[in-house]
Amino acid sequence: MAQFELNIYGKDDEVVKRFETERVRWGIFLQALELEESIKSATAGEMISAINEFVKKIFPDLTDADLENADVDDVMHTFKQLLAKAKKIGGGAKNVDGAG
Repeated sequence: MAQFELNIYGKDDEVVKRFETERVRWGIFLQALELEESIKSATAGEMISAINEFVKKIFPDLTDADLENADVDDVMHTFKQLLAKAKKIGGGAKNVDGAG
């Protein structure tokens, strides 16, 4: 089982594609922390759009059409899972920004 994965479902809720990865680049972790901060004041539409674009960075072959057939809970779980790992590694945005 991959560390991060996202299922795409067909008409009868069968899994037709599965995107998975064991590795996420450091820049994606930093972007996760920045995105969390920026979506606090975003509208629901802006938040969903930003998370869609972010999830496509985790899975580069993921298309908009694929995302339309992903389960909302799966998409949010993937985002929250990555965000939790980023916070655990960096100790939160303040520590990541001040590192170096």
